[in-house]
Amino acid sequence: MKNWKRRLAAWLLILTLCAAASTGRAVLSDVYLTAVNDSMMDLNDETMPFWSGGVLYVSSRIFDGTDLGVYFVRNQGLVMLYNARLDLRFDLDNQLTYDKQGTEYDGHAVERNGIVFFPLDMVCSYFGLNWSSSRTETVPLIRITSSSAILSTSAFLDAAAWKMNSLYADYEKAVTATPPPASDGDTVQPNRPGTTVTPTPEDPPPVHAAEGQKIFLLIESGSAKDTKAAMEILGSVQATFLLRAEQMEDGDLLRGLLANGHGAALLAEGETEEAVAGELSRARELLWKAACGWLELVWYEGGAEIGPLLEAEGCVRISAGLDRRSQGLRSTAAADVLLQSIGRYQKDLGVHLGQDSGCLGGLRSLLAGLEAGSYRLCAWRLA
Repeated sequence: MKNWKRRLAAWLLILTLCAAASTGRAVLSDVYLTAVNDSMMDLNDETMPFWSGGVLYVSSRIFDGTDLGVYFVRNQGLVMLYNARLDLRFDLDNQLTYDKQGTEYDGHAVERNGIVFFPLDMVCSYFGLNWSSSRTETVPLIRITSSSAILSTSAFLDAAAWKMNSLYADYEKAVTATPPPASDGDTVQPNRPGTTVTPTPEDPPPVHAAEGQKIFLLIESGSAKDTKAAMEILGSVQATFLLRAEQMEDGDLLRGLLANGHGAALLAEGETEEAVAGELSRARELLWKAACGWLELVWYEGGAEIGPLLEAEGCVRISAGLDRRSQGLRSTAAADVLLQSIGRYQKDLGVHLGQDSGCLGGLRSLLAGLEAGSYRLCAWRLA
Protein backbone atom coordinates (compact mmCIF):
# COMPACT_ATOMS: atom_id res chain seq x y z
CA MET A 1 0.00 0.00 0.00
CA LYS A 2 2.82 2.43 0.90
CA ASN A 3 4.63 1.74 -2.38
CA TRP A 4 1.39 2.37 -4.28
CA LYS A 5 0.89 5.69 -2.54
CA ARG A 6 4.51 6.74 -3.17
CA ARG A 7 4.24 5.91 -6.87
CA LEU A 8 0.95 7.78 -7.18
CA ALA A 9 2.53 10.80 -5.48
CA ALA A 10 5.46 10.66 -7.90
CA TRP A 11 3.20 10.62 -10.95
CA LEU A 12 1.12 13.45 -9.53
CA LEU A 13 4.36 15.40 -9.16
CA ILE A 14 5.11 14.80 -12.83
CA LEU A 15 1.65 15.87 -13.92
CA THR A 16 1.56 19.02 -11.80
CA LEU A 17 5.10 20.24 -12.36
CA CYS A 18 5.75 19.60 -16.05
CA ALA A 19 5.35 22.74 -18.16
CA ALA A 20 6.91 24.68 -20.98
CA ALA A 21 10.54 25.64 -20.43
CA SER A 22 11.71 29.21 -20.19
CA THR A 23 14.64 30.15 -22.41
CA GLY A 24 17.78 32.16 -22.67
CA ARG A 25 17.98 34.47 -19.64
CA ALA A 26 20.95 35.51 -17.54
CA VAL A 27 21.05 33.93 -14.08
CA LEU A 28 22.54 34.85 -10.75
CA SER A 29 25.83 33.27 -9.78
CA ASP A 30 26.47 31.27 -6.60
CA VAL A 31 22.80 30.26 -6.40
CA TYR A 32 21.67 26.64 -6.05
CA LEU A 33 18.30 24.94 -6.04
CA THR A 34 17.88 22.07 -3.59
CA ALA A 35 15.72 18.94 -3.69
CA VAL A 36 15.22 16.10 -1.22
CA ASN A 37 14.12 12.84 -2.84
CA ASP A 38 11.12 13.84 -5.00
CA SER A 39 10.40 17.24 -3.43
CA MET A 40 11.83 20.69 -4.08
CA MET A 41 13.00 22.79 -1.14
CA ASP A 42 12.19 26.50 -0.91
CA LEU A 43 14.86 28.74 -2.46
CA ASN A 44 16.38 31.12 0.07
CA ASP A 45 19.64 31.64 1.91
CA GLU A 46 18.53 29.36 4.75
CA THR A 47 18.27 26.37 2.40
CA MET A 48 20.89 27.18 -0.24
CA PRO A 49 24.07 25.06 -0.44
CA PHE A 50 27.43 26.81 -0.73
CA TRP A 51 31.09 25.98 -1.29
CA SER A 52 33.68 26.80 1.37
CA GLY A 53 37.27 25.56 1.48
CA GLY A 54 36.59 23.14 -1.35
CA VAL A 55 33.68 21.53 0.54
CA LEU A 56 30.02 21.73 -0.45
CA TYR A 57 27.79 22.50 2.55
CA VAL A 58 24.03 21.97 2.84
CA SER A 59 21.55 23.41 5.28
CA SER A 60 20.17 21.55 8.28
CA ARG A 61 16.76 22.46 6.81
CA ILE A 62 17.00 19.45 4.48
CA PHE A 63 16.65 17.17 7.53
CA ASP A 64 13.59 18.95 8.96
CA GLY A 65 10.30 17.31 8.00
CA THR A 66 11.66 15.48 4.95
CA ASP A 67 11.71 11.76 4.16
CA LEU A 68 15.48 11.26 4.06
CA GLY A 69 15.35 9.12 7.20
CA VAL A 70 18.07 11.23 8.86
CA TYR A 71 17.07 13.65 11.59
CA PHE A 72 18.55 16.81 13.08
CA VAL A 73 18.66 17.93 16.72
CA ARG A 74 20.52 20.76 18.43
CA ASN A 75 21.48 21.45 22.03
CA GLN A 76 23.27 24.81 22.09
CA GLY A 77 26.77 24.27 20.60
CA LEU A 78 26.27 20.54 19.96
CA VAL A 79 24.25 19.37 16.96
CA MET A 80 23.56 15.82 15.89
CA LEU A 81 22.37 13.98 12.80
CA TYR A 82 21.00 10.51 13.45
CA ASN A 83 18.86 7.63 12.26
CA ALA A 84 17.84 4.35 13.88
CA ARG A 85 21.38 2.92 13.67
CA LEU A 86 23.88 5.76 13.45
CA ASP A 87 24.57 9.21 14.75
CA LEU A 88 27.10 11.90 13.90
CA ARG A 89 27.81 14.66 16.42
CA PHE A 90 29.16 18.12 15.60
CA ASP A 91 30.75 20.34 18.24
CA LEU A 92 30.33 23.79 16.72
CA ASP A 93 32.44 25.59 19.34
CA ASN A 94 35.50 23.35 18.99
CA GLN A 95 35.02 22.32 15.33
CA LEU A 96 34.98 18.61 16.17
CA THR A 97 32.99 15.78 14.60
CA TYR A 98 32.62 12.32 16.14
CA ASP A 99 30.21 9.39 16.41
CA LYS A 100 28.79 7.65 19.49
CA GLN A 101 31.87 5.40 19.68
CA GLY A 102 34.07 8.48 19.92
CA THR A 103 35.62 8.06 16.45
CA GLU A 104 36.57 11.48 15.08
CA TYR A 105 36.07 12.66 11.48
CA ASP A 106 37.79 15.34 9.42
CA GLY A 107 34.76 17.31 8.28
CA HIS A 108 32.89 19.75 10.51
CA ALA A 109 29.68 21.77 10.56
CA VAL A 110 29.48 25.55 10.30
CA GLU A 111 26.88 28.01 11.50
CA ARG A 112 25.72 31.03 9.51
CA ASN A 113 23.20 33.44 10.96
CA GLY A 114 21.77 30.79 13.24
CA ILE A 115 21.50 28.08 10.56
CA VAL A 116 23.78 25.03 10.75
CA PHE A 117 25.29 23.74 7.50
CA PHE A 118 26.83 20.28 7.10
CA PRO A 119 29.52 18.96 4.69
CA LEU A 120 27.32 17.18 2.15
CA ASP A 121 29.74 14.56 0.88
CA MET A 122 30.73 13.46 4.37
CA VAL A 123 27.14 13.22 5.65
CA CYS A 124 25.96 11.28 2.60
CA SER A 125 28.86 8.83 2.88
CA TYR A 126 28.21 8.27 6.58
CA PHE A 127 24.45 7.70 6.34
CA GLY A 128 24.36 5.93 2.97
CA LEU A 129 22.61 8.76 1.14
CA ASN A 130 23.25 9.82 -2.44
CA TRP A 131 23.50 13.25 -3.99
CA SER A 132 23.87 14.73 -7.43
CA SER A 133 24.48 18.08 -9.07
CA SER A 134 22.52 18.76 -12.26
CA ARG A 135 22.25 21.62 -14.73
CA THR A 136 18.80 23.16 -15.08
CA GLU A 137 17.42 25.98 -17.22
CA THR A 138 18.42 28.48 -14.52
CA VAL A 139 20.86 27.53 -11.75
CA PRO A 140 22.35 24.17 -10.67
CA LEU A 141 20.24 21.71 -8.67
CA ILE A 142 21.66 19.81 -5.71
CA ARG A 143 19.48 16.76 -5.06
CA ILE A 144 19.91 14.52 -2.01
CA THR A 145 18.24 11.11 -2.16
CA SER A 146 17.62 8.07 0.01
CA SER A 147 15.91 4.76 -0.70
CA SER A 148 12.60 6.64 -0.47
CA ALA A 149 13.22 8.42 -3.79
CA ILE A 150 11.09 7.16 -6.67
CA LEU A 151 12.06 9.30 -9.65
CA SER A 152 15.36 9.00 -11.45
CA THR A 153 17.43 12.14 -11.87
CA SER A 154 16.30 12.70 -15.45
CA ALA A 155 12.64 12.05 -14.58
CA PHE A 156 12.81 14.42 -11.64
CA LEU A 157 14.40 17.18 -13.72
CA ASP A 158 11.57 16.89 -16.23
CA ALA A 159 8.88 16.70 -13.56
CA ALA A 160 10.14 19.61 -11.50
CA ALA A 161 11.12 21.94 -14.37
CA TRP A 162 8.18 24.31 -13.89
CA LYS A 163 8.61 24.36 -10.11
CA MET A 164 12.34 25.11 -10.37
CA ASN A 165 11.72 27.96 -12.81
CA SER A 166 9.05 29.39 -10.53
CA LEU A 167 11.25 29.19 -7.42
CA TYR A 168 14.12 30.85 -9.21
CA ALA A 169 11.94 33.60 -10.70
CA ASP A 170 10.58 34.49 -7.25
CA TYR A 171 14.09 34.50 -5.78
CA GLU A 172 15.45 36.62 -8.63
CA LYS A 173 12.71 39.23 -8.11
CA ALA A 174 13.44 39.42 -4.40
CA VAL A 175 17.19 39.73 -4.97
CA THR A 176 16.98 42.49 -7.56
CA ALA A 177 14.11 44.43 -5.98
CA THR A 178 16.19 46.59 -3.61
CA PRO A 179 19.83 46.88 -4.72
CA PRO A 180 22.11 48.60 -2.21
CA PRO A 181 23.43 52.09 -3.00
CA ALA A 182 26.84 52.36 -4.65
CA SER A 183 29.34 55.16 -4.86
CA ASP A 184 30.88 56.27 -8.15
CA GLY A 185 32.96 53.53 -9.69
CA ASP A 186 31.52 50.82 -7.46
CA THR A 187 29.65 47.82 -8.83
CA VAL A 188 26.17 47.27 -7.47
CA GLN A 189 25.77 43.76 -6.06
CA PRO A 190 22.38 42.07 -5.68
CA ASN A 191 20.78 42.43 -2.25
CA ARG A 192 19.68 38.87 -1.45
CA PRO A 193 16.80 38.26 0.90
CA GLY A 194 17.30 36.61 4.27
CA THR A 195 20.78 35.95 5.51
CA THR A 196 23.98 37.29 4.00
CA VAL A 197 26.28 34.61 2.59
CA THR A 198 29.82 35.30 1.44
CA PRO A 199 29.95 34.59 -2.30
CA THR A 200 31.80 31.41 -3.17
CA PRO A 201 32.80 30.02 -6.57
CA GLU A 202 30.40 27.71 -8.33
CA ASP A 203 33.26 25.51 -9.52
CA PRO A 204 35.31 23.83 -6.77
CA PRO A 205 38.98 24.82 -6.57
CA PRO A 206 41.68 22.42 -7.79
CA VAL A 207 43.31 20.06 -5.33
CA HIS A 208 47.02 19.43 -4.90
CA ALA A 209 48.87 16.45 -3.48
CA ALA A 210 51.21 16.58 -0.54
CA GLU A 211 54.80 15.88 -1.53
CA GLY A 212 54.99 12.30 -2.83
CA GLN A 213 51.39 11.52 -1.86
CA LYS A 214 50.09 8.25 -3.30
CA ILE A 215 46.51 7.36 -4.19
CA PHE A 216 45.51 3.70 -4.42
CA LEU A 217 42.35 3.36 -6.50
CA LEU A 218 40.28 0.28 -5.61
CA ILE A 219 37.66 -0.94 -8.09
CA GLU A 220 35.32 -3.89 -7.59
CA SER A 221 35.08 -6.08 -10.67
CA GLY A 222 31.46 -6.64 -11.66
CA SER A 223 31.68 -8.04 -15.17
CA ALA A 224 34.59 -8.74 -17.47
CA LYS A 225 33.17 -6.26 -19.99
CA ASP A 226 32.99 -3.40 -17.48
CA THR A 227 36.38 -4.24 -15.98
CA LYS A 228 37.98 -4.11 -19.42
CA ALA A 229 36.24 -0.80 -20.11
CA ALA A 230 37.64 0.58 -16.86
CA MET A 231 41.12 -0.61 -17.85
CA GLU A 232 40.82 1.19 -21.17
CA ILE A 233 40.00 4.46 -19.40
CA LEU A 234 42.82 3.95 -16.90
CA GLY A 235 45.35 3.52 -19.70
CA SER A 236 48.80 3.57 -18.12
CA VAL A 237 47.41 4.42 -14.67
CA GLN A 238 47.54 1.44 -12.31
CA ALA A 239 44.68 0.52 -9.98
CA THR A 240 43.76 -2.46 -7.81
CA PHE A 241 40.77 -4.59 -8.83
CA LEU A 242 38.82 -6.64 -6.30
CA LEU A 243 37.61 -9.98 -7.65
CA ARG A 244 35.71 -12.88 -6.10
CA ALA A 245 37.33 -16.28 -6.34
CA GLU A 246 34.92 -17.46 -9.03
CA GLN A 247 35.69 -14.41 -11.16
CA MET A 248 39.32 -15.46 -11.24
CA GLU A 249 38.34 -18.41 -13.41
CA ASP A 250 38.47 -15.90 -16.28
CA GLY A 251 42.13 -16.32 -17.17
CA ASP A 252 42.02 -13.73 -19.96
CA LEU A 253 40.79 -11.11 -17.52
CA LEU A 254 43.52 -11.89 -15.00
CA ARG A 255 46.22 -11.80 -17.64
CA GLY A 256 44.92 -8.46 -18.89
CA LEU A 257 44.96 -6.98 -15.39
CA LEU A 258 48.48 -8.06 -14.56
CA ALA A 259 49.85 -7.28 -18.04
CA ASN A 260 48.71 -3.67 -17.57
CA GLY A 261 50.31 -3.41 -14.13
CA HIS A 262 47.08 -3.52 -12.14
CA GLY A 263 46.78 -5.25 -8.81
CA ALA A 264 44.41 -8.17 -8.27
CA ALA A 265 42.94 -8.64 -4.79
CA LEU A 266 40.59 -11.32 -3.51
CA LEU A 267 37.15 -10.04 -2.54
CA ALA A 268 36.52 -12.62 0.19
CA GLU A 269 32.97 -13.23 1.39
CA GLY A 270 33.18 -16.32 3.61
CA GLU A 271 31.43 -16.25 6.97
CA THR A 272 34.09 -18.34 8.71
CA GLU A 273 37.87 -18.49 8.72
CA GLU A 274 37.68 -21.89 6.99
CA ALA A 275 35.49 -20.49 4.21
CA VAL A 276 37.87 -17.57 3.61
CA ALA A 277 40.80 -20.00 3.61
CA GLY A 278 39.06 -21.98 0.86
CA GLU A 279 38.46 -18.82 -1.20
CA LEU A 280 42.07 -17.77 -0.79
CA SER A 281 43.42 -21.16 -1.82
CA ARG A 282 41.21 -21.29 -4.91
CA ALA A 283 42.00 -17.73 -5.94
CA ARG A 284 45.73 -18.26 -5.56
CA GLU A 285 45.64 -21.35 -7.70
CA LEU A 286 43.67 -19.60 -10.45
CA LEU A 287 45.85 -16.48 -10.47
CA TRP A 288 49.04 -18.51 -10.61
CA LYS A 289 47.71 -20.75 -13.36
CA ALA A 290 46.44 -17.84 -15.50
CA ALA A 291 49.21 -15.27 -15.10
CA CYS A 292 51.91 -16.69 -12.81
CA GLY A 293 50.81 -14.11 -10.27
CA TRP A 294 50.96 -14.58 -6.51
CA LEU A 295 47.90 -13.39 -4.61
CA GLU A 296 48.79 -11.28 -1.57
CA LEU A 297 45.89 -8.85 -1.16
CA VAL A 298 42.52 -9.56 0.46
CA TRP A 299 39.49 -7.31 0.93
CA TYR A 300 37.17 -8.69 3.61
CA GLU A 301 34.22 -7.15 5.46
CA GLY A 302 32.80 -10.26 7.10
CA GLY A 303 32.72 -11.06 10.79
CA ALA A 304 35.25 -13.89 10.89
CA GLU A 305 38.63 -13.36 12.55
CA ILE A 306 40.98 -13.91 9.63
CA GLY A 307 44.04 -12.07 10.90
CA PRO A 308 45.98 -15.23 11.86
CA LEU A 309 45.07 -16.87 8.53
CA LEU A 310 46.32 -13.94 6.47
CA GLU A 311 49.50 -13.67 8.51
CA ALA A 312 50.20 -17.37 8.06
CA GLU A 313 49.57 -17.11 4.30
CA GLY A 314 51.68 -13.97 3.86
CA CYS A 315 48.69 -11.83 2.86
CA VAL A 316 47.53 -8.38 3.89
CA ARG A 317 43.97 -7.19 4.43
CA ILE A 318 43.51 -3.97 2.50
CA SER A 319 41.05 -1.20 3.29
CA ALA A 320 40.01 2.22 2.01
CA GLY A 321 40.49 5.47 3.84
CA LEU A 322 37.82 6.94 1.55
CA ASP A 323 34.88 4.69 0.63
CA ARG A 324 32.77 5.96 -2.28
CA ARG A 325 30.73 2.84 -3.01
CA SER A 326 27.41 4.38 -2.01
CA GLN A 327 27.95 7.44 -4.24
CA GLY A 328 29.57 5.88 -7.29
CA LEU A 329 31.45 7.83 -9.93
CA ARG A 330 28.92 8.18 -12.71
CA SER A 331 29.57 11.77 -13.78
CA THR A 332 32.06 14.61 -13.96
CA ALA A 333 30.22 16.28 -11.08
CA ALA A 334 30.74 13.20 -8.92
CA ALA A 335 34.42 13.19 -9.87
CA ASP A 336 34.74 16.86 -8.85
CA VAL A 337 33.24 16.10 -5.45
CA LEU A 338 35.52 13.12 -4.93
CA LEU A 339 38.55 15.25 -5.82
CA GLN A 340 37.59 17.72 -3.10
CA SER A 341 37.25 14.86 -0.61
CA ILE A 342 40.68 13.51 -1.56
CA GLY A 343 42.11 17.00 -1.20
CA ARG A 344 41.34 16.97 2.53
CA TYR A 345 43.86 14.17 3.05
CA GLN A 346 47.56 14.94 3.14
CA LYS A 347 48.74 11.34 3.29
CA ASP A 348 48.75 8.18 1.16
CA LEU A 349 45.15 7.13 0.65
CA GLY A 350 43.17 4.12 -0.55
CA VAL A 351 39.99 5.17 -2.39
CA HIS A 352 37.25 2.61 -3.06
CA LEU A 353 35.41 3.73 -6.19
CA GLY A 354 32.79 0.97 -6.04
CA GLN A 355 31.89 -1.44 -8.82
CA ASP A 356 33.41 -0.86 -12.24
CA SER A 357 30.02 -0.32 -13.90
CA GLY A 358 29.42 2.69 -11.64
CA CYS A 359 32.87 4.20 -12.28
CA LEU A 360 32.95 4.56 -16.03
CA GLY A 361 31.09 7.87 -16.33
CA GLY A 362 33.40 9.91 -14.09
CA LEU A 363 36.64 7.95 -14.04
CA ARG A 364 38.29 9.91 -16.84
CA SER A 365 37.56 13.23 -15.11
CA LEU A 366 38.86 11.89 -11.80
CA LEU A 367 42.14 10.78 -13.40
CA ALA A 368 42.57 14.17 -15.06
CA GLY A 369 42.04 15.97 -11.76
CA LEU A 370 44.43 13.71 -9.88
CA GLU A 371 47.06 14.14 -12.58
CA ALA A 372 46.65 17.93 -12.45
CA GLY A 373 47.06 17.76 -8.67
CA SER A 374 50.38 15.84 -9.01
CA TYR A 375 49.14 12.74 -7.17
CA ARG A 376 51.00 9.46 -7.63
CA LEU A 377 48.50 6.79 -8.71
CA CYS A 378 49.65 3.30 -7.80
CA ALA A 379 48.40 -0.25 -7.60
CA TRP A 380 48.53 -1.67 -4.10
CA ARG A 381 51.76 -3.60 -3.58
CA LEU A 382 53.33 -5.29 -0.61
CA ALA A 383 56.68 -3.80 0.31
